[in-house]
Amino acid sequence: MRIAIRLAFPALAGLLALSAQAQSTYPNRPITLVVPFAAGGAFDVVARLTAKEVGKELNQSVVVDNKPGAGGVLGGKLVGLAKPDGYTILLSGVGPISIAPAVYRKMDYSPSKVLAPVIQLTSSPFVLATSTQFKGNSVQDFVGYLKASPNAYNYASTGNGTLVHLAGEYFKTRTGTEFVHVPFTGGAPATTSMLAGETLFSITNIPNVRSQIEAGKLKGLATTGLKRSAAFPQLPTVSEAGIAQFDLTGWIGIFVPAGTPAPVIARLQAAYDKAMRNPELKERLNQQGDEVATGSTSEFAEFLSKNERQWRDIAATAKITLD
Repeated sequence: MRIAIRLAFPALAGLLALSAQAQSTYPNRPITLVVPFAAGGAFDVVARLTAKEVGKELNQSVVVDNKPGAGGVLGGKLVGLAKPDGYTILLSGVGPISIAPAVYRKMDYSPSKVLAPVIQLTSSPFVLATSTQFKGNSVQDFVGYLKASPNAYNYASTGNGTLVHLAGEYFKTRTGTEFVHVPFTGGAPATTSMLAGETLFSITNIPNVRSQIEAGKLKGLATTGLKRSAAFPQLPTVSEAGIAQFDLTGWIGIFVPAGTPAPVIARLQAAYDKAMRNPELKERLNQQGDEVATGSTSEFAEFLSKNERQWRDIAATAKITLD
């Protein structure tokens, strides 16, 4: 036994030395940034904008690899199974990380167990948008309008169990209103339904309706963060409009496989934090309704814990489950 222990200690020391050396030289080859959605969408835009800047900071290429599937869940699973060395990382957001575990009866992996947070990149409030058939101009007017005719109006979402669906259910709970949920297969058909007068309103991602609101084809009543949106600074927040502490935001962040060494996580966090301070990048993100929201790894971890609990509570209250 003593001989085995004596032999084991040099081997362990060697492994630790190799690990420390690898971390000190990280990164010494290109990094793969997995995006769990198709090219061209909001997540892909953020990934490619930041990859260029982070590559400069790390003096290595950051290669974007789109892995769409299962509403963003597939990409997270692939990264969770990857070697925890910092060379396969994930850019993901509220849907796959916080909402999917809250609404699916069965998931073959748990994001919080197989992934480790690095840094939050963006925060994205939603906008309460209505058809022009609603003639009022305030959230309180709108709540009164809905209460006057329970279940008479349709709410457009981007699909069952999606963020937009849950946002509507949260609004219903907080305001004591009743309306009919109509799921569509994405933001474009949901917006078209409001333009056609088939649905009355939606609490949706700003890019889905921004041009229509600016053109006066839809009404924007309020945004859903605790502070006003840079995209619609003229609109009050829902909280300002009288529904206290109404706080719903999307977000995007960077993750690595669980077990990734702390020095590697720290290197990535510092690189992304610096990249997000680029004024041109910040302006590009603001144009699509995203606001820079960086911080430390521990702050992101604390935020995730609260965010996951918030969406789990919303889903449970509304009794939303998916197979």
